[in-house]
Amino acid sequence: MKITIINNERNEKRYTREELDEFVSQLKDGTFSQHYVQDYYKEVCFAAEWMKQSGELKAKSFNALVLLSLENLRNLATVQEYKRLATQQPYTQLCFLGHDGHSLRIVCPYAVSDGEPSETALLNAFRKLHYIYSSQLGTTLVETEPTFLSCCMTSYDPQPFYNPSAIAVTVSNEPEESPEFRPMQENISDYNWPEEIPGLTVHESRLRRFHDCLNVAIETHRDIKEDEMFTDAVLEQLADGCRQMGLPQAWCARMCTFIPMLGGIKNQETIEAVFQTAYLRETLKTFPLKYIRPSALLTYKTEAYMKEHYTLRLNVMTGTPEYRLNAVGYGFWPLDQAARNTMAIKALKAGVESWDKDLNRYIDSNLIPKYYPMEDYIKHLPKWNGKTDYVGELARRVKTDNPYWESDFHTWMLSMVAQWLGKDRQHGNAIVPLLIGPQGSGKTTFCKRLLPGYLQIYFNDRISMKSDNDIFIAMSSYALINIDEFDAMSKSQQPILKYLLSKHDVKFRPPYGKTMEERQRFASFIATTNNRRPLVDPTGSRRFICVYADEIDNDGNIYYDKLYSQLYAELQEGRRYWFEDEENARIIQQNESFQQVSSYEQMIALTYLSPDDTPEDAEFIPLQSIMKRLEKMFPTFTIKKGTDVELGKRLSKMGYERKRNNKGSAFKVEGI
Repeated sequence: MKITIINNERNEKRYTREELDEFVSQLKDGTFSQHYVQDYYKEVCFAAEWMKQSGELKAKSFNALVLLSLENLRNLATVQEYKRLATQQPYTQLCFLGHDGHSLRIVCPYAVSDGEPSETALLNAFRKLHYIYSSQLGTTLVETEPTFLSCCMTSYDPQPFYNPSAIAVTVSNEPEESPEFRPMQENISDYNWPEEIPGLTVHESRLRRFHDCLNVAIETHRDIKEDEMFTDAVLEQLADGCRQMGLPQAWCARMCTFIPMLGGIKNQETIEAVFQTAYLRETLKTFPLKYIRPSALLTYKTEAYMKEHYTLRLNVMTGTPEYRLNAVGYGFWPLDQAARNTMAIKALKAGVESWDKDLNRYIDSNLIPKYYPMEDYIKHLPKWNGKTDYVGELARRVKTDNPYWESDFHTWMLSMVAQWLGKDRQHGNAIVPLLIGPQGSGKTTFCKRLLPGYLQIYFNDRISMKSDNDIFIAMSSYALINIDEFDAMSKSQQPILKYLLSKHDVKFRPPYGKTMEERQRFASFIATTNNRRPLVDPTGSRRFICVYADEIDNDGNIYYDKLYSQLYAELQEGRRYWFEDEENARIIQQNESFQQVSSYEQMIALTYLSPDDTPEDAEFIPLQSIMKRLEKMFPTFTIKKGTDVELGKRLSKMGYERKRNNKGSAFKVEGI
């Protein structure tokens, strides 16, 4: 694939085409670093191959690549952190440092389902990827929509990320609706921004108000000759002006670090202290201090400080509070002990006399909202087109002759999503698809790929069935649990699993806990095994959808957003996500061939025709060959000393004709 390099020299543009691999090599070795001089620089266009013919610009071909950008990042460490997050996304083909050291470029591929790349397809891809990366990086990317002429300046990055096999998002040449980026859940309020300026975006409006305040502050104090006093005065008035404008304290303080005359002289803590003083002055006007007890005043100050500087939420699946700095370009992180200590130190520096116990009391209270990751993901998906059956496409990757597999799998997927959304408060998802097949057929990979990459933290395939507490914690902490090597479970553990499957909520005492806790169950189960007969409890066989597959197709993309938007839409329309009695009866009948068999008579009857049905011309099969076939078909059949004698007696007793030769016994049998 070739991209376009644009040489800008003395207001003239020259277009050359270059392989993408070569461009990445030049990013590493600094080829472009020498071009940043006055009136001479280079740009790169990823969306098309451009050339000039007879002085007219023409496109030789269009590439299915879209460019995303993050601008105005504070320092190189911030850029590297966002780069790390971007490289974790499966759609990132190329990611590199911007030419100014304060920006990041992300290049992603897309696929057009109904033709060649077009302006509409490019916009669809940009909007979809903009939403994905804004959500995953926790910040809004540059919102300017691209064209085939969109480009960025070349750069020097000794360690660019390059993944030629990145996953391409699928779009069409018809206009598509994409969800607006919402960095937080609906019930979590964002900053109370002032009303936007007509004709400007939210971000542009905020910047305009901020710079209006800065311009007034500079103009007011322009007569001050001493640089240090001038900067102090400007910063004080800027903080007061931002407060009057209703702009948030933490956001404004961070924006100051991008202003050379402020951020180049004052360190971040000094800037934050100035804004803290200006905003605290307004906060304390809201209540008469002399009538408030010191303990209550401290509580008000602590809560005001935390709300101003941080956004907190409780992840109900992990049970861990998460936090985000109320400033540009930060995502959510687990609130560990180090983060708590940092909050306490910063609060003390800001003049809030709150110690660890005061902050922990607020963090571990019901004042912070709850965050449901799976529900948040499901409810913010783009709308399903109502036609394409993405669930059926996924089910057909399992190559099986079971005619009910596709419909049963669809019902199970609906039940899994319903479990995440808490639709049924009395019953849990009590069905387990059990994939049976030879080693290396792709069973475990298929199970893991049922969740998109950034939700893999809610997938578990290492659960221990020996500890009740481990199972209870997993059921409330994961979205999908794979019981790998299902046949390794003991006979006593399968009935316990059958009981747990029907529970919607789990009640247990967590480690180091003093009382019993009741938590919502989120997890659904799936299982894999190589054993052709893994079921040991006939009464619980209706819980398992057993399907044998010699091969599973794990190649190609899974369009997760479309897959789960279809399931969510079907649930909203009232589609049934449970199995009726007649379906359960059919599943029990299907599973008879997957039940473990312990007696020799049963094994023989399931493997060979009865003596009465055996044809006259049937061959005599050596006893050793019969034993090897039974061993292959039934894991409970083991060959040891005396097995041949015992099996020969059973075959004779059942009426099979016997013949002896110099190699031992042989029986007249015909395989089923």
